[in-house]
Amino acid sequence: YQACRGDFVVRLDGSTCLQLWNKEGRVVRREGDPLEVAQWLLACHDAGIEVRVQINESAAP
Repeated sequence: YQACRGDFVVRLDGSTCLQLWNKEGRVVRREGDPLEVAQWLLACHDAGIEVRVQINESAAP
């Protein structure tokens, strides 16, 4: 799985995850506490992957 974008997602219930999107529009979610997700997002940024912050989950890129 090669990600082209990573989203730090804050859900309405307060939980967080990292959504990793590939070029085909498929998504993989990694659940974690906010600090964990922030570290993963930073790793994506450092690898040159586009990153965003999002409120609530999305089913479409």
